[in-house]
Parts: sequence; C-alpha cells; structure tokens
Amino acid sequence: MSLASRAVTALLAVSALTTAAVVGVAPAERAAAAPTATGTGTGTGTATVQGSRYTPLDTTRVFDGAVGTTPVVVPVAGSAGVPSNATAVVVNVEVEAPTAAGYVRITPAGTDAQVALQEFPAGRTISNLATVKLAKGGVQVKVSAGSARVLLAVSGYYASGGGSTFTPLPTARVASPTVGTTPVPVQLAGQGGVPDDATAVVVNVETNGPTADGYVRLTPLGRDASVAAQEFTAGRTVSNLAIVRLVDGAAQVRLSRGSATVFLDVAGYYSASTSGSVFVPVDTARIESSTLGTAPRAVRATGVGGVPGTATAVVANVEVQAPSSDGYLRVTPAGQDATVAAQVFRAGEEVSAAVITKVTGSTAARALQAKVSRGTANDYVDVSGYFLDGTSASGTGVDVSWPQCGSSLPTDAAFAVVGVNGGLANNTNPCLSSQLSWAAGSSGGTSQAPVQLYVNTANPGKQASVWPASNTLPNGGPTVANPYGTCAGGYDRACSYVYGYTRAYDDARSRGVDSPASYRWWLDVETEGTWQADSTQNRADLEGMVAAFRAVGAQVGLYSTTFQWNSIVGTVPSSSSLAGLPSWIATGTTTLAAAQQACSGPALTTGGQVVMTQYVAGGFDRNATCV
Repeated sequence: MSLASRAVTALLAVSALTTAAVVGVAPAERAAAAPTATGTGTGTGTATVQGSRYTPLDTTRVFDGAVGTTPVVVPVAGSAGVPSNATAVVVNVEVEAPTAAGYVRITPAGTDAQVALQEFPAGRTISNLATVKLAKGGVQVKVSAGSARVLLAVSGYYASGGGSTFTPLPTARVASPTVGTTPVPVQLAGQGGVPDDATAVVVNVETNGPTADGYVRLTPLGRDASVAAQEFTAGRTVSNLAIVRLVDGAAQVRLSRGSATVFLDVAGYYSASTSGSVFVPVDTARIESSTLGTAPRAVRATGVGGVPGTATAVVANVEVQAPSSDGYLRVTPAGQDATVAAQVFRAGEEVSAAVITKVTGSTAARALQAKVSRGTANDYVDVSGYFLDGTSASGTGVDVSWPQCGSSLPTDAAFAVVGVNGGLANNTNPCLSSQLSWAAGSSGGTSQAPVQLYVNTANPGKQASVWPASNTLPNGGPTVANPYGTCAGGYDRACSYVYGYTRAYDDARSRGVDSPASYRWWLDVETEGTWQADSTQNRADLEGMVAAFRAVGAQVGLYSTTFQWNSIVGTVPSSSSLAGLPSWIATGTTTLAAAQQACSGPALTTGGQVVMTQYVAGGFDRNATCV
C-alpha cells in the first residue's frame, strides 16, 4: 500500500487493539501491489492538479427563471459556447424582485457552501460576478429566503488545453469617463500594464453619482449584450467586478438610464502567453472571518481553503457585514493600497464583492489585504479558485516508495518524500535509486526541501531475526553511547535503543543514499509495524534512530497519526530526543483543503510543530506544507 493508505488501514485496525499489547501485522504477511492510479492526470506522469486556461465569450444568458430556497441545478457545459470539458465558468448573477430580504448562492452542482454571493433587501434587484467550478457540467443557484427571478449570463469559461493564461497586476485605474446611454469605447490594451495582445481583462467597475435608477453594462467593443454588471439607484455609487473580452484591445461601457462617472480599475489580464498563470477551481471555502478597520489587514490566502503556497492570485467573494458607517471596501495584493473600491456600502448594510487579486509574500503565507474606508465592519472571505504559474507545479508534495515501483509518477510535485525501505525496517526499497532521480525533478517553490526521505520503523523484540546483545553494532559498527545503560540481549529499553540505532545506521549508510546529511529523514511510525507492548521500549527504539541520524548530521521528523503515535509511543517527556521534532500528519482525506485544516492540529510531541500533512488524491499520496 501507499504510505497514506497504510495509515488509513491502521486506523481501522487499531480500534481492536488494547494498551496492553500493540502488535502490528507480522512481517511475513506484509505485501502490497502498486496502486492503480485513478482520476484526471494520474498514472500517466501528468499533473494531478491540472490548471485550466480561460476563453472569453460574448456574454450569453444560460438561465432565466424563478428560484427559491431549494437549489436549482443549471446545466452549463455544452451550451452558450461552453464546451463539455470546461472546469469552471465566469457568470454574472442577477437577482430581480426578491420577495424577501436575503442573499443568493451559486455553487457547483450538488454542493451548497455557506457563502453569500450577494445580499439584497426585499424588492431590490442586484448583480454580482461569480467564478464557479462546474460539477457534472453544471452549477446550482438558490436564495436564502423567499423567491426571486434569477438570470445567469456566462461571459467565459476555463478548460484544459487551449485558451488564455492569466497575469495578475497591481490594481490600477485606467479610465474614468462620463457615461450615458450611448456606449463609450474604452481602450484597455496598453493601459495599466495590459499588453496589446490581451484577450480579456479583469476590471472593477465603479459607477459614481448616477443621475437615475438603472444599471451599467460593460461588454466587448461593438457588443451590447443584455446583461447588467450592476444595478444602482439615483445618487448611489456602486462597484462590481467584471471580466470582459477585448475587441481590438477595447471594451465599451454604457448605462441603461441617466449618466454617471464610471471608474475602471484593472486587476489583471488574459493572453496567449505561456508564462501566465492557469486556473484551478475549488469548492467554495471560507478562509477569513474577522473585523476590518481603516488600517489594511493582511488575509492569508495560501495554505488555507485548498490554496497552495505557489498560488499567484485567488478568486474570492468578500462579504462586509454590519459596517459602522458609510464607506467602501478595498481588496488589493498585500502591501498595496490602491485607490479602488471593490464595493460601496452604507452603515449597517451587508454587501459582497467578487475579487480576483494577486497574492504576495512568501510561499509559506501569501496574502491579500483588505480594509474599509471608514469605521469598522465584519468581513468574510470565501475562495472559489486560485491561479498557478503555468510553468510551475501544483504547490503540493508527493510521497512514494516500493508500492509505486513501475508506476508513472506525477510530474507536478513541488517537493517529494521517498521511502528508503521496502516495507520493513530492515530492507531496501528496490526502486530507491530511480525514485530519488524522479524526486530530484521536483519544482520547489515552497518552504519544504524539494527532496526528503522516510524510513519504516519497528521494535519487534523476540520476533526480530537479529536482536542486539551489546551496545556495539554488528559488522564493525560503532559502540553506542546508550542513555538506558548496557544492552545485554534483553528485551528492554537498553537493547531497544540499540536496535533502533542499528536500523537507522543501516538506512543512512547501507541503502544507497548518497550524502545522508543533506536530507530530512522522517520516521514512519505506524501500527502495521511490529511493536512491544511497553511503550517506553518503543520510545527508546525511536530515540536510538534519532541518535543515529543525528550522528551523520541529518535532520529528523516524525510521521504518524495522533492515535497511532499514542498507541505505540505514549506520552513523550520533554527530556526525550523525540520532543520538539517536526510532525508530518497523515489525514487519509481526499482534499487539499481538509489536509490544510490538519495543519492547525497538535504535533506528535510537546514542543513540536506540524510542518506537513498528507492526503490521498488521484491514487497517490499528496502532501500539504504547513509552514
């Protein structure tokens, strides 16, 4: 089995174990076939997390109907120019004449995440942009109370293969024309960092001081699709995000009634460039719930909600609740404070804004920042996707060992962990050399070392084929300084310490690992190994391994689950060499977001830190970095 698969199996098995005896599967019974890779892009050497490229469309309505509190599924793929292989769509959601105050949700078909795309009072029509992952080719929409007419208009889609990559930009104002009911051309290519070959732009549209009730339209030059980017009332300023296809480098804007000043702020562009970023949709997840003031607040965007550390930008919905005064919301890359209103609100009013923003900072915690212009407000940030450098890997790690011998391994690993043993603590992974060569191709770009190692552990006692009888290792090995006294062949802590030291000594010197000091070695502690009933003996065994790896100058970490660790090792005193070691936690889950949540769990020993968590995706063990 793979490393994570063993952990899940062990979790099921250990419920039958008692603290009187912790004995795993006998060595002769342990065997596993290489896993059969399933899912998109696995088993063929291609990326497990595949990024998608964007294709802009002339805005086309795909749904117009009554919606209530029961989700209505809307098929999208295969219509309105959206192909069957599309992974996500960009859609304008308009809610007309709601019968009760509430909010609208649009999510992948079959999911109902707690996210408000936009709030509304009874009777007021609203619009907002959404980027939504497709599930079975569709999305679903509902309102939280009452009913309303809902109109969905698609303006583009993401799919693998052809299309445009995305380049995020620092938010910049590119135009502020006075607009009426006649379309006003707006040149966007060549402005604010947008190149001449851009196919579409991400732009925040603010309608300031409209003279009449109405709505604003932003469409490709020469096109005038019946879609409201945002509705407004006379005298009230509104803002909204739009992604608009460019025709001859330009778009056009107009109002349905009256006139207003329209501010256009560019946050990024799409083009045929191979160096741009590709999109990965996720099920909508909340990454922030806090209070905003007038000082910019950094919002960690990577390492939470399924967004990896190599993300270049995020797609999110930001909700402002209970603002203490009239004002507006700003969302920008961390460290920037451009004059742009993502959404305008009044005191006490709830509003939401779609944002696509570059994230900045270290790969351990790239961030955006948010603030309000006046007073304070509660804020909620819900991420629905992220962008990756099109030339980079997934931002997650992969671990492999002997069960993957002969398999085509993923090519998108940012870092890799290779098993040194062949399933037992006293043998060698037959594919170690080739898997180390594969691991050397990891892209890096995270806080994790690109190549790391793990070793199987055990303390078999009487079941061991060779058990130490002194503090001197066999075959001319060194004499060990033993904190538990002299090993005399007994099944006790002193000999357990020497046994563990011997196993690690062989791993570092006899398995074919060059420069063992250059790696972090993880001790794989699972109930499938053979262990003593006395947890103090098992602790001594692992302490011996730590001592041997440190003797060659290597770093050491601990891999397990809290349940298995406590069953095998028990409480570790602060004086133990195991205390304070970094932890790698197996979760058995199938999503990056769930694995990231485990980053905030307890370390295996006092003073330690969870630096990595493991999940299973596409037939391989994947790993999220926590630091």
